[in-house]
Amino acid sequence: MPNPSTPVQDSAESHDETPITVPLSPLDRMVQFFTIKLARSLARFTWITPNRVTWVSAGIGGPLTGWLIIQEQLWLATALVVVSGLMDGLDGDIARERNLTSIEGGILDSVLDRYVDFFLIAALILVNPTEHLLVGLFALLGTTMVPYIRARSEVAGKSSIASIGSRATRIVLIILGLLTQQLFVLLIALAVISNIAAVHRFWFSLIPVEDQPTPSP
Repeated sequence: MPNPSTPVQDSAESHDETPITVPLSPLDRMVQFFTIKLARSLARFTWITPNRVTWVSAGIGGPLTGWLIIQEQLWLATALVVVSGLMDGLDGDIARERNLTSIEGGILDSVLDRYVDFFLIAALILVNPTEHLLVGLFALLGTTMVPYIRARSEVAGKSSIASIGSRATRIVLIILGLLTQQLFVLLIALAVISNIAAVHRFWFSLIPVEDQPTPSP
């Protein structure tokens, strides 16, 4: 899977075009510091492949954690969110460590991340549908739009920008919300931060390439 912190040249663009840059937020960098070290230790085990890590991470962080949230087993759900969140960054680091990066692996990772987001937010809504439905739908909208705007910008050959609503930020919010058992407050936080991030990225994507500030790698 391509490293999101390095420039990526769109194959459809001329080699003279400016490469696409996808910067990492400070929190993303902090998480990657640990996952890179772990990937170097695990890379020797050939049966641990990036795609297997991706599937296991999605299975743990999506349907399994969602079911635990609905059952109100919030401490166990929190532990699984932590494990899944680390594994979500680990797959790409293992791929880079073993030179197994691929476009298909990146697509798999991105698509499964969206399913995980859906399972988690759907579970938070189902705990109390009467109170959680509206704010939960806004949270789901924001978490969907943040990666969509980035992907759409990259398809058009434009760089994205780091935002406060990165997936790492949303995972930290989910962990804190589950630990404190403040699920309604958690949904509000997810809705606000993710939609602010989506608007921020949308605004940046509408700036002509020649006028865009160069994001820090």
